Amino acid sequence: MEGRRGPGKGHAFGAAAITHAIKGMDFPKSKQELINEVGNEEVEFEKGQPMKMRDILEMLPSDEYNSPADLEHDVHEAMGKAA
Repeated sequence: MEGRRGPGKGHAFGAAAITHAIKGMDFPKSKQELINEVGNEEVEFEKGQPMKMRDILEMLPSDEYNSPADLEHDVHEAMGKAA
C-alpha cells in the first residue's frame, strides 16, 4: 500500500511491540508485577518470531522500572539492540 509506513495496526515489532503491550500501565512497576500483568501477551520483537512478554521480561537485569522508558531501555539492551 503506497504511502503506508511500518507494520499494520496490531502488528508492532521491536520496541513498539513492547510499548504496545504496556500501553496504559501505571509505573513504577516491579518486574514481577509486569510478568503478572502482561506476561502472557505475545509480541514480535523480531518480525516473524513471536515471544511471550514473560520470556522477554525474565531476561531483563532490573527488578524495578520507574517508567516505560526504563523498561524499554532494558529490553533494548537485553535483546541485542535489535529495537
